[in-house]
Amino acid sequence: MKELIHDENLQMMVRQKIFNDQVVWRSWQWQETKSIILVLVKQTQFIGLLSDDETTRLVRNYVGETNQYGGLVIGYLASAETKYLFEHQWLPELVKLTRQATRVVIGTGSWSLDKVIGKRRFQVYLKACRQGHQSYKLTWLLDEGGRKVVPQVLEGGRWYTGPIDN
Repeated sequence: MKELIHDENLQMMVRQKIFNDQVVWRSWQWQETKSIILVLVKQTQFIGLLSDDETTRLVRNYVGETNQYGGLVIGYLASAETKYLFEHQWLPELVKLTRQATRVVIGTGSWSLDKVIGKRRFQVYLKACRQGHQSYKLTWLLDEGGRKVVPQVLEGGRWYTGPIDN
């Protein structure tokens, strides 16, 4: 893990964790005394901390505007190329982040048939959270109708969340 940006005026720390040239997670911390939220998305993130994609911007803007959290971590479920890499490196890292977070929002939407690998990774992550007694923190990102969505669908609007079915 590298500390990539630390600005004394902004009082924000930006970090990322990289395995095999792929970003596992990225974090922004602006207030140490407040809790952290973890948002999991089903996309790939590339190295280049200052080159945000639409999902990252939407999540960061929403969490910052709520003023409930002092930090945000976005975990990228779709980046690990192999099962071994996901289960032996990424999974422990995501479970560790889950333990540190006050709340986890799963912003993956519903998994389509062409995303079988991502769905399987999520199921492995969910099982690990249950075994580690962390599943109570997990919530789905929902639209007004109660459907599971990705952050882009909400277009910067209000987030609704619902519990993961245990």
